[in-house]
Amino acid sequence: MVDFSFSEEEEVFRQSLRDLLAEILAPRAREIDTERRIPDDVIRALADNGILCMTMKPEHGGSGASWVLGTIAIEEIARADPSVATAVFVLVENSWGKILDLYGRDDVAREVLSAAARGEGFVGINSTEPQSGSDVAGFTTRAVRDGDHWVINGEKAFISGIAEAQRLGGGYITVVKTRPEAGSRGITLFYVPIDAPGITVGFYEDMGRNGLSTGWMKLKDVRIPDEYRIGEVDQGFKLAMEGFNRARIFVSAGCLGSAEAMLEYTAEYARNRVVFNRPLAKFEGIQFPLVDAWTELEATKLMIYKAAWAMDQYDAGRATLWEAARWAAMAKLLAPERSVDAIKEFMKVAGAYGYTKDSPLEMAFRGVMSYFVGAEGGQNIMRLILARELVGKENLPYK
Repeated sequence: MVDFSFSEEEEVFRQSLRDLLAEILAPRAREIDTERRIPDDVIRALADNGILCMTMKPEHGGSGASWVLGTIAIEEIARADPSVATAVFVLVENSWGKILDLYGRDDVAREVLSAAARGEGFVGINSTEPQSGSDVAGFTTRAVRDGDHWVINGEKAFISGIAEAQRLGGGYITVVKTRPEAGSRGITLFYVPIDAPGITVGFYEDMGRNGLSTGWMKLKDVRIPDEYRIGEVDQGFKLAMEGFNRARIFVSAGCLGSAEAMLEYTAEYARNRVVFNRPLAKFEGIQFPLVDAWTELEATKLMIYKAAWAMDQYDAGRATLWEAARWAAMAKLLAPERSVDAIKEFMKVAGAYGYTKDSPLEMAFRGVMSYFVGAEGGQNIMRLILARELVGKENLPYK
């Protein structure tokens, strides 16, 4: 039997969260973008309502929420803050924190994730390097064992939440080489606290998603105890891929939520804007692009929730990671592109007004664009992932 409905629990959760966000987040969206900071009281409210680390185990501060429920949360947060800054803050913790939740030492996971769940810490991902992003096996940051510690040297780039981690405490799931000659078979993951000696950081000034900082990190002789290792030595590639696939589903939901909010906003604008003595919405040249965008977003939504469902099947032991990864890649391929295209159409409907900061459209466009250009894997990387299955790796034009 095919059933496209959400459960009663999921519907109640969505509506309750939407009501909460209408009060605590939506009125602050422009402030977040302009002030370049998610207010502490917003973070506390999300923590108090169990949203920040909802996918973690209860013993680690979460509620063990399903991936479908987490996807609903990210979609709703992005609807309330269409710049997607707040959604990214929450999705990074819920997706990459899950890797520490599942594969880290229990005492470390409990300490780190419980603090993040209370809004007293931030857990992010530290993978991209100045010369390597989607090519995870090409990373050069290295960890060398020294007794019961590891010494890490290298540089990471385009890291979400550096300022937030400094302000709240916390750290990063960090992807490093422990056996460089082995390529992807020599990667290990570590939890690295933001305040570890030997770390220096700096910041980029992004065009959008301004409420959440983006920065770089240099690690020089950073000593990390072995208990901060996540998973087995040299077995981190699979864990990193799992983290990316979990995050891709939530990223897609964030793009979708922003575009959905802008669809509603633009439809209302078209109903109220009068030109040539009638509402703008009465012109077919306005109706048809809005309907096309609505249809594309609904199709994308189905793909996203299929991916979330597939991840829940993987977590329940009823599917392989690849089966979930396939749909995650398709969702990440569709959502940023369809959302950017839709918001562009909405800006055209609003005309000059859509280009001003009096309208949320430009804020949404700048935010969603961050995932169009490559975060959590570029669009063509998604195509390469899917091409391996469709035509076979041996038929791809690279080795």
